[in-house]
Amino acid sequence: MEECWCGNKNLGEYAEHYYRCGQCRTLISKYPFTSSMFEITSDEEGYYGRNYWESVMTKAAGKKTLSEVIDLYLEERVIYWMKYILKYVKPGADVAEIGCGLGQLSYALKCAGYEQTAYELSPWICDYIRQELKIQVRCGSFEEKAHMYDAILAFDVLEHVMDPQEFLRKCAESIKQYGVLCIQTPCYNPDLSYQEMLEECPRFHGMLKEEQHIYLYSKAAVERLLKSVGFCHIVFVPAFFGDDYDMFFFASKEPIQVNEEQEIDSYLNAVLQGRLIKAMIALFDEKQEYMQKYQTERENSIARLDQTRQLAEQFTESEADRAARLEQVQSLTKLLEESEADRAVRLEQVQSLTKMLTESEADRAARLEQVQSLTKMLEESEADRAARLEQIQKLTKMIEESKM
Repeated sequence: MEECWCGNKNLGEYAEHYYRCGQCRTLISKYPFTSSMFEITSDEEGYYGRNYWESVMTKAAGKKTLSEVIDLYLEERVIYWMKYILKYVKPGADVAEIGCGLGQLSYALKCAGYEQTAYELSPWICDYIRQELKIQVRCGSFEEKAHMYDAILAFDVLEHVMDPQEFLRKCAESIKQYGVLCIQTPCYNPDLSYQEMLEECPRFHGMLKEEQHIYLYSKAAVERLLKSVGFCHIVFVPAFFGDDYDMFFFASKEPIQVNEEQEIDSYLNAVLQGRLIKAMIALFDEKQEYMQKYQTERENSIARLDQTRQLAEQFTESEADRAARLEQVQSLTKLLEESEADRAVRLEQVQSLTKMLTESEADRAARLEQVQSLTKMLEESEADRAARLEQIQKLTKMIEESKM
């Protein structure tokens, strides 16, 4: 595709197999689609022929047979969709489902008392679901103009349509003034880059099926597309697969009316298989509540396990640190003991030296006293010596005088 549905040819690169429109920011597959690809002339070779349903769809659902796929869809997504269809599509309305696939939603609509008509491309799958589900099926693309429906449903169809404006215009022409269009289609966030989408919405990569998904829309792009053909009132509701993967909405030319719960309950009680639909919805809600509790408990369990692991790691680190501190304490204790022993030896040595110093000081004092005494005696001796010397000198002089 070299041109966006909005008419813009200024297409920029987005991913390996997709462009992004510079105006409405829709993603456009680079695959060379042609209208003949959707014309099933042979169910064995057609693009959406028998092989697609028996091989591709069963594998995608993880089942062995189409019957098993129908059962899987009925107990999960179909009942979820029915909750909202009952809320926004008036009870007992005349409803068309375009691209009914295996017919499971149209089957549920029939059970709920709606006047249903299903459209599908493959003659083989149309025959199959007529026999399996006993629903009203028309083979071929939706071209209805003569009949006016209260509601038209298209689940996982819009992304496969080469001219979405023309497709929605046909829907608008076939819906009553207060009728409702209900669509589910993949959704992406145009404010994020391709790499950011992969990181924040990892399931997004599964939408990039370039040979199947021609256009991938944001909510803003879908609103612009719907309003371009007259669907000015749009209500987005939570998508079964999550709002980071799909978008699920109801659109109308007039303000959308909401059916009250009491009205829905009374209506289902009055139709043949309505109570079974009620029971399935109740079981689905109970299952979802259980799953939510399980998920919450699982998350809490994982959080507790993570906390336990963290505490175990902290405990291991604490024990290792404790062992290291104990070893350090033992080492310091040994050093302290050695220090104390050395201190005792030094104290004994100090005491010994102090005693010796005391004795030495006492001996020094005695010697000092002795020195002083000797000094005094020496002084006295010197004085006596000087006196005797003086006397000797006098006597010597007297002798010399006597000899004369």
